Amino acid sequence: MTKKYTYIKAGIVALFLIVFQNIQSQTVVNSLEDLLPYLDDDNANVKLAPGTYSISAFDISNGKFGNPLFVFEGSNSTFDFTDVTINVNTFVFQKFGNVDVKEIQILGNNNVLKNLTLADTGDFRPTKTAQNITIDGRDNRIEGFHVSSRGSYPYGYGDAFGKGAGPVIKHYKHSVILVRGLRNHVKNCTVISRTYGHCIFMQAASYPTIEGCYIEGEVRTTDDMLAEKSGPAFDVGFMTVWGYKLPAGYMMSLQEAGIRAYNSGTTYIDGVEIQRGTDNPTVLNCTMKNTRTGVTLAHATGTSYVEGCIVQGCENGYSIGSGTIVNCGADAIYGPVYKNAYERDRGYVADITVLPPSDAYYNGHDAIAYVGGYEHNLTFRSDETNIPSNLKIMMGGDLQGLRVLNGSNPSQNNHVTHDVTLTNFTNFPVVLDSKSYDNIVRGCDTNIVTDSGTNNSINSINCDSDNLALTGIASQSTTDHGGSANRAIDENTSGVWSNNSVTHTSVEANPWWQVELQSEVTIGDINVFGRTDSCCKERLSNFTVFVIDANANTTFSQTFTSFPDPLITVNAGGVLGKIVKIVLNDTLGLSLAEVEVYESSLSVNDVVSHPISFYPNPVLDNLTLNIGQANLNTNDAKIILYNISGQIVLEARPENANEITLDLSKMNSGLYLLRVSDSNVTFTKKVMKL
Repeated sequence: MTKKYTYIKAGIVALFLIVFQNIQSQTVVNSLEDLLPYLDDDNANVKLAPGTYSISAFDISNGKFGNPLFVFEGSNSTFDFTDVTINVNTFVFQKFGNVDVKEIQILGNNNVLKNLTLADTGDFRPTKTAQNITIDGRDNRIEGFHVSSRGSYPYGYGDAFGKGAGPVIKHYKHSVILVRGLRNHVKNCTVISRTYGHCIFMQAASYPTIEGCYIEGEVRTTDDMLAEKSGPAFDVGFMTVWGYKLPAGYMMSLQEAGIRAYNSGTTYIDGVEIQRGTDNPTVLNCTMKNTRTGVTLAHATGTSYVEGCIVQGCENGYSIGSGTIVNCGADAIYGPVYKNAYERDRGYVADITVLPPSDAYYNGHDAIAYVGGYEHNLTFRSDETNIPSNLKIMMGGDLQGLRVLNGSNPSQNNHVTHDVTLTNFTNFPVVLDSKSYDNIVRGCDTNIVTDSGTNNSINSINCDSDNLALTGIASQSTTDHGGSANRAIDENTSGVWSNNSVTHTSVEANPWWQVELQSEVTIGDINVFGRTDSCCKERLSNFTVFVIDANANTTFSQTFTSFPDPLITVNAGGVLGKIVKIVLNDTLGLSLAEVEVYESSLSVNDVVSHPISFYPNPVLDNLTLNIGQANLNTNDAKIILYNISGQIVLEARPENANEITLDLSKMNSGLYLLRVSDSNVTFTKKVMKL
């Protein structure tokens, strides 16, 4: 025993020395020139001293930097750029000749680059193309970057005069982040694009993850473009690449996609060049603003998964071909929140909230959504009542989109739509074209459905008057406020949902799964009555019921392999405390329902619905809550505001039992979740910050 103990003790000491040595071994460098020699090292731990650094065309002429400016060829290394800004003068792009220019490229494996502010200065176009960041290799991660991109030509017209082969005006594009390689991860980054090109795009990428990013472009009306009296568009008579003069009445993004995947490309892994498409992309908790499309993954293969995302002021919200969109939102002020790119799109599962408009509608497409293809299961939600008369959910037919007029791009228009299930929790009308057949439309009001198709089924459903759409609260990255630490802080970014740490959102009151408790509840057997729609029972083919007491201990769990229609009996005997939570999780790990059970009778409606009102919504500065009718216990009542990533951004306690005002003036625009609760009740509602 003594010998064994000695070995264990020696091992612990050795492990401690290794950890201590790694902590102590961070190398601090004080210039960009001193940083360069470490970029091809393995197991490096380097920090660039805080400050602002600049790269000019003179630095290129003097041979200080090559193309790419920074090439990270080593593996298993960490580079810390906290409080560092690198300014790149865009004249640099022209100093390398007629080649593609990259500012940063990662070629090694298992590297982490974090917290860099990378800013282009000036507006010189590339001689060919430019990219701020390219990620090759495998298992690399960039996080906490703030990238401001400038320098492309022409800028100010989006893709109206070309984007690839056969342009009306020759383009010199500049995209921001290109993800390639295997299991590479872009996390918590900000992209501000003032160039024509993609903000984040994927080529030859396998299992990439884009998480927690904020992406922003800018928009301009075609009316404003047509008013120009000189410039490249004026010189070609505003004749677009689509074969007709630029039409008035549209809002256009001056960028390409917010997040985009392509089915071709070249990457380098372990020094080997690989040509392939992109497969199995995951996009989590991202916000896209004023880009041409929000999330477009239609060309990716495998499983596309999008969760917890917000699209604001884009010409199109989500287009992923086939795959899953969970707990996402988009406004429709400049174009549809959803669009099938191709008639071949199949098996798209989407749950999208139509967000309140943050600006006047300038939707020249006349569509809230455009549905084509087959075998989709789509849900749209909104509690908006101020509906412009021209906006509708289109199932097939001729879309009057900017890029498909006069027969242009026929593969992306006038689709056949069949075997689609559409659940409409909005007040927007649904129009089934004559080319639609065998579809199921379910809605709160069947009178707003126009059916010109064949063998379509129109069904009325009971809709919750509150219709809380984005009910998910993503788990915290720390446990400071009681959240579980399941964000990707342990560097597990494999993209496989089981046993990994990538953020996954819990959904607390999913409308298609409703829970009712028996009329009298005591600590003992609890009968849970479940009901769901026939279209969604497959989601419940394998799920687990957990009973959790007030101390967060699981006192009971049971896995069901088929839908229990309609009764689950939960044995909660021996549970201590007044509160018991019943949580139902499905196979993806999503919480389908969460109900609090008390010693006295309580129904699920008592938990999620209370007479609490607030105004204005959307809100610019101050949000006023009227809580007088809720009878909250002000001694333990609390008000919490979450951002879309599930992070707590504001906490308050009611100073009186009637009204409270929250100052949101300094918060970023976007969607938030407001939660008001005491020890007995919980109220949740979405808030749009302008």
